[in-house]
This record gives sequence, C-alpha cells and structure tokens, in this order.
Amino acid sequence: MSTDGPAGVNKPGGNYVPVVIHGGLAYVSGQLPRRGEDLLYSGKVGAAVDINAAQEAAALCADLCISAVSHAAGGEDKIVQVLKVAGYVASAPGFTQQSQVVNGASDRLIERLGERGRHARTSIGVAELPRGAPIELDMVVAIRSQS
Repeated sequence: MSTDGPAGVNKPGGNYVPVVIHGGLAYVSGQLPRRGEDLLYSGKVGAAVDINAAQEAAALCADLCISAVSHAAGGEDKIVQVLKVAGYVASAPGFTQQSQVVNGASDRLIERLGERGRHARTSIGVAELPRGAPIELDMVVAIRSQS
C-alpha cells in the first residue's frame, strides 16, 4: 500500500495522530478511502457512488484502520478485539442503506481478524465528508500491552 506514513498508514490530514493508545485501547482516527494523498472513491452514496463501490471503499477504510492500529501497537497480533466501529456515509437525499455500506468494513474486519474482528457498530448518514469521500470509518480496538 503506497501511503505517506509508515507501514501502510496514511499521513493525517491535520494536526492529529492516526491512533491514540490509552489503557489497553487504541482509538483510531477517521480513515478515508485513500492511498497517500489519492482519494480512491468520491461522491455521495446513492448518487455518484453505488452500494458495491461504497462497500469496497468501506473495506479499504477498515484495512487502513487495522494498519494504523498494527503500526501503533507493534503488529496485528497485538489486536485482541475490535470493539466499536463507526461508519459515516456521505448520503444522497433519500439514501437509507448506510448499514449495507458499512457491512463492507465489517466483512473485511472479520475476514482479516476472525472472531477478533467482530464488533459493535454504528452506521451514520451524513451530508458531506472531508475531500468529498463517500465514507469515513473510525474504531476502538482492544490491544495487548506493548511489552
């Protein structure tokens, strides 16, 4: 994965860090479907972006979240459990299938992590997202200590 940051982690777009670890929890900043500075998907779901493309974008966001946690925690094996996922879907007027879009992320997490990828989740429709992205994903992950 070509990115601006270390080990497949996109460089933040502002004055924040990709992950904060505190008390055995990793709080992952929102991830857009991008590689480096290149946004790979853009537009509102239900208009310029269909559900299948939005699910692919959500899966990419999940991969980016896991990469960020893996880098911050010292490896994917440090992930104990994905606890909570929030998916923000840029929705065209009348679009109500946000949960179907975020299924792309949930499916990817379970595909990559098995039972450790099962999580609580919120799917939220929003009017706009940074850079015109169709989805932004953040999560909270339980990790093993960095010893």
